[in-house]
Parts: sequence; structure tokens; C-alpha cells
Amino acid sequence: MSILSKRSTAAVLTTGLLAALGTAAGVAPAAAIHGGKGTTVVDHPYVMSLQSAEGEAFCGGTLITPTKVLTAGHCVDEGLKPGGLRVVGGRTDLRTGKGTVAKVASIKIHPKYDVRTLTHDAAVVTLAKPMPYKTLPVAGPKDAALFDSGSPVTALGWGLTATSTPGVRLKSAALVLNPLAKCAPFTEPWETAANKLCGTPAEGTRNSICHGDSGGPLVSGGKLIGITSAGNSYCNDDFPFSIFTRSSAVTADLGVPAS
Repeated sequence: MSILSKRSTAAVLTTGLLAALGTAAGVAPAAAIHGGKGTTVVDHPYVMSLQSAEGEAFCGGTLITPTKVLTAGHCVDEGLKPGGLRVVGGRTDLRTGKGTVAKVASIKIHPKYDVRTLTHDAAVVTLAKPMPYKTLPVAGPKDAALFDSGSPVTALGWGLTATSTPGVRLKSAALVLNPLAKCAPFTEPWETAANKLCGTPAEGTRNSICHGDSGGPLVSGGKLIGITSAGNSYCNDDFPFSIFTRSSAVTADLGVPAS
């Protein structure tokens, strides 16, 4: 069970149902890869697992400098303290003890984060020691083409692979960027691509995010373009749509360097 589920199961399920009905009552935070394929931290060394102090994995993150991990704001809200969080890198299979475990020095949630709409759903976690893994640069002003509609992108994460099927190995999902309206009912007409990104399944797939992927990276052109935020709340084929916080919309206020 994820830390999000432990804190607010009823609230999340209710919000997910309302979103599926197309109401404006809110959106359900995301979870893990539905569909997709297995991958490894050798191919994606920057993917981090956010875990409780007891070692329970609940979200993902992206190593953007040796000591900073970009993740979703909803992963670390509700008063989570640095002592209650650890970050694990270099671990493809979460059942193993491989990789590096780092304690957390500080947590900074985006100042405009809105828990109801998941707008500016981003946070930066500063580690107590550097991670010995390759970082992923954050897309900057020169990378506008990476955000174009129709562009192929990749989401990464651990967690549920179906409605009641937990996953423990890192997976990737091939997606395609589309206008936000294509990700209804998980988006609203007033939302803008300046803040959020819509990922739909690559041709011939039903790929999407699902419970457990929150905070993980959306990658294009070797750069981080998004943070997994919301979408396929039931982890099935009914609405295989994925919502991401646009990295370029949140990095400046978090003090995160962009390339």
C-alpha cells in the first residue's frame, strides 16, 4: 500500500471517481506503469525511489543534480518531514538491497502547488549525501520542440501494473504528447499546456501511468520534460491517459537548474 493510500485512501478514491465522471471536483494522483515494458537503472540511472524511513516505496523521482531529486508535490505533502523519507537509487528491483540509500536533508514543495487541482505539482528533495549516479538534465528554453504535440516520450516508475497487481521492478511506458483535451476526463477545459502535459498511449499500446509512478520522470530527447502527476486512477484500459507537471513551469520557483 502506498504512503498516499495510507494517508487518504477514501479521499483519493472519491476524487478518482469524480474525475472519471468528468466533474471539476479534482484529480486523482498517479501511481505506476500500466502496460509498458521492463527496464533497468542501468538504462535509466537517474530514476530514484522515494521510500518511508521503514523502506516502503511510495513514489518516484528524478536525480537532477547529485544531491537533488525532483518529484511530485503530492508525494511529500501532508507534513512529511525529512526524517520520514529516504531516497534509493540504483535499484531496478525494489525487493533487493542493491543500490544506494540516502537520507534527506530538506524538502521544498512548489510555492504555488494546489492539492485540489495538482497544478504546480512539484517538489525538490535535497539529499544528505550525493548519489553516485548519472543525473538527468532538465529541459530548458532551448528545448521547446521536445514539448510539441505528437512527440514520443517515455514515462518511468515502479508500482501497480494493473488494478490489483503490485509491481516491484522498474518499467517504462512509451507515450505520445497530445493537447490536454485528449486526456479528459483527467483534465479540465481551463487547464493549459504551460503547466501540464498530456501523454496518451503510443500506437498499438494501452500504456499509461498508474498508482506508484507519481513523481517519476517523463523523458524526451535525453532530458526531463515532466513529472508524473495524475491520470489512470484505476490502472486499467478504460482511460489510459497520463498527466504530467511540465518541468519548465516549476523549476525556477524551486531553484532547479535547467539546461
